[in-house]
Amino acid sequence: MQANQLKWLIFALALLKIGFHLYFHDMLEPHRDELLYFSLGTHPAGGYASVPPMIGILAFLLMKTIGFSALAIKILPALLGGAMVLLTARLTEQLGGSWFAQILAVLGIFLAPIFIRPFYLYQPVVFDIFFWTLLFYFTIRYLNTHQQKYLLYLGIAAGFAILNKHLVVLQLGSLCIAFLLSTERKVLTQKSFFYAILLCIVIASPNIIWQLSHGLSSIKHIGALNKHQLVHLSRVNFLKEQLMMPGIFCLLTCAGLVALLFSQKLSKYRLLGVTLLLVIGILFVAKGKGYYTAGVFPLALAAGAVWWETFLKQRYFRIALAGVLVCLSIFLIPIGIPTDTPENLAVHFKNFAPKYGMEGMLRHEDGKIHALPQDYADMLGWEELAKITSNAYNQAPDKNNVLIYCENYGQASAVNILGKKYGLPEPVSFSDNYYYWFPRKLPASTDTFIYINDELGEDINNLFADVKLVGKISNPLAREYGTQVYLCQQPRRNFSQFWSERVAELESPF
Repeated sequence: MQANQLKWLIFALALLKIGFHLYFHDMLEPHRDELLYFSLGTHPAGGYASVPPMIGILAFLLMKTIGFSALAIKILPALLGGAMVLLTARLTEQLGGSWFAQILAVLGIFLAPIFIRPFYLYQPVVFDIFFWTLLFYFTIRYLNTHQQKYLLYLGIAAGFAILNKHLVVLQLGSLCIAFLLSTERKVLTQKSFFYAILLCIVIASPNIIWQLSHGLSSIKHIGALNKHQLVHLSRVNFLKEQLMMPGIFCLLTCAGLVALLFSQKLSKYRLLGVTLLLVIGILFVAKGKGYYTAGVFPLALAAGAVWWETFLKQRYFRIALAGVLVCLSIFLIPIGIPTDTPENLAVHFKNFAPKYGMEGMLRHEDGKIHALPQDYADMLGWEELAKITSNAYNQAPDKNNVLIYCENYGQASAVNILGKKYGLPEPVSFSDNYYYWFPRKLPASTDTFIYINDELGEDINNLFADVKLVGKISNPLAREYGTQVYLCQQPRRNFSQFWSERVAELESPF
């Protein structure tokens, strides 16, 4: 295939990747986390409780330009999916791959489950995959040319990557260790390397300053994850997910890791193989979530494509391999992107998962198997919650004296973002970044409380004489199934005083 033909083919596949994701943009409701990130966009800042500032700043810009809609949520992830097709093809080329290797790698970006769902959801992971790949690309460019400018490009990309997700520090640290263990260790003493570090720090400084002024909230967030989510994770499942996430393209990713470590053709890039091992090994020991390794897969995919291109010389063997990869990936597409109604998807997974031994994809953070993957279950029930909350709000005699409380950030973000069309005020919560936003004092006239939780605590009945269940999320496929909305009126004591006491308890150091 001629170079010009290959260029246009890859460009067409990039456009197709974008169109593919946008075609399904409104199949389900917004994801719990997407609603949170757009809520962050209503409060632009140098950082947030669980994430750095980039995801919130971009949401702010989206809402200020094209507004909030299902398309607005999906547009950036889809565009990055197209960009990843182009970037991965270039990365493969830099590893020595010609037309067949580049097409194999691009097919993986297009069809592998690990590259379908992230580019459908507005979450930091989609930007994380892009930045990790960009950092690997600049590293390869440096190894190929030893031009100092690529170290500076690394520093710039690393700074923006940190503004997106702190997990990239694991990649950067692993890269430094790999360089130290290789014959390229002299790079760590060059001026350009230190200039790159300085550029990285300067670009990431808004979040560094925010973190220092907010008690290093990212460390607190990691502690909360270890206590409430990661405790349910299994190291065995983590390893299984490394094979399941790329689907049949594990034939390329596994080959890529081995080739980076042992292949003579890729020996120049052995330190990248060491980097991949360090990232996977550290996350394995730390009991990280399986998808935390997502950023290493494009490099492994590209290296594997180069290996297969070297191994398969005959054209018909190459066509057979590409055909097998495509055919065995198409039936996995519903795992990565919702292609049907929730009810039909539940039937599909009920039949599909046991048959192919893939029940693990239905395991949620609670360690249990459910009817839908957790991401899909997190994309149901929010519109209903907003409507029920609106119903409760409209029953209040004086809208100026109403406080809406939500137990978790998903509920709060649904009311905050989806509730705008119903005229709902911003809710309060003690979850995630809402902790920094809730009012420390309430007007003395506050006498109506809308309480959203999965159950009603005794303290609410003790505080209000009139407590009425207005409704609850009725979709059994929703992760928030059964979440209840209560209208609480006629406080038995001054509610603003109670609120001040509750705030004092939360902010007490003891």
